[in-house]
Amino acid sequence: MPDSVLRAAAAWTGRDGEVIAPAELHVAAGRIAWIGRPSTRPAPEGAEVIDLGAQWLLPGFVDAHLHLWGLDTSDPTAIWSWPHTYRAARALADLRALLDAGITAVRCCGGPLGPALARAVREELALGPHIVAAGEFICSRAGTWDPAAWPQAWAEALGLFADGPEEVRRRVRERLRAGADFIKIGGSVGEHTDALRPWGDDPARLRLAYSDEEVRAAVEEAHRNHLRIATHAIGAAAVRQAVEAGVDSVEHGHGAEADTLRRMADAGTWLVPTLSLPALRVDRAPPALAAGWRRHREVQRRSLELALRHGVRIAAGTDFIGPPLTPLGPDAMEMELLVEAGMSPEAALGAGTAAGAAVLGMEERIGALAPGYEADIVGVPGDPRADIALVRRVGFVMRGGAVWRA
Repeated sequence: MPDSVLRAAAAWTGRDGEVIAPAELHVAAGRIAWIGRPSTRPAPEGAEVIDLGAQWLLPGFVDAHLHLWGLDTSDPTAIWSWPHTYRAARALADLRALLDAGITAVRCCGGPLGPALARAVREELALGPHIVAAGEFICSRAGTWDPAAWPQAWAEALGLFADGPEEVRRRVRERLRAGADFIKIGGSVGEHTDALRPWGDDPARLRLAYSDEEVRAAVEEAHRNHLRIATHAIGAAAVRQAVEAGVDSVEHGHGAEADTLRRMADAGTWLVPTLSLPALRVDRAPPALAAGWRRHREVQRRSLELALRHGVRIAAGTDFIGPPLTPLGPDAMEMELLVEAGMSPEAALGAGTAAGAAVLGMEERIGALAPGYEADIVGVPGDPRADIALVRRVGFVMRGGAVWRA
């Protein structure tokens, strides 16, 4: 790819709120070579000059929680019945939609396609964001993602289940063998009769899916193999259990008590609150399901306010799966929702860039506009600190030094 020079009205670098205005950024061999004010350093000979006019440059956006499943979410049987080859083809289209929207890195928090898609992107066989993938979920029988309406013999063949510390350790090793970058376990579950069983119809009425010993075994085995571990945890008991066991990130996390949030802040445990999924589901789900999503949305916002007061580290993630209910692409809406819930626009930008990069374990490569970082860059039509909604009006996308959208 050719070296390039980007010129823009300003650049929010992601480094301590630094803004350079006007801004010039030099890209060489896919990385940021220099950033500063125009005309303070000679442009590289032969570099392509790209004038972005009034746009602001930002680090590429990170969705720290989604699922690359290649599904049509209006078909409830698709996740179990569609062939993986067809789903992979659909997922490739989802990756392109993510790049179109300026999402240049993602964490796939469970699903069988993730590690293979991550490898294809790494080897430049497919175009897409950086992918950090968990591989298939790990959950207990009758736990978070157990498809209990289907025959158990069939469900066992999915390789999701792990009961008891030894089986939990075995599943972690299987994920490692399959190329997982981190581990995802299910720590809470609703009632058997709940329509939203993984989340629960009522966030105040969830049960623990695992014993303390089982969660500790998952954490120990993951960390022994140099893998991070994320836990789906909703409700006070599940979040407390996850944090006490030493997980690296709590997914969703609403309903956590103040003492647990203080402990998260002290330990540096990440919270990925995923406000976007209930926000879309409330409007797009049938009325019987929308009521449950509405309850989750209300608890999420109260919980996020409490987490912010206690200094918990927060990264932006959507939990999007696919069209039409949760299409991959408008993922930057999570930053808008974080602001609506009480986060400052600048902090929300950090949650969707540098914080996401840290959750992915890529903080030394992406998440900032700085020399040596990969040239994952987006342009928006103005200052997103003044109007956070601009993050959904991306006009320019560069991924690894290659212009994707201009």
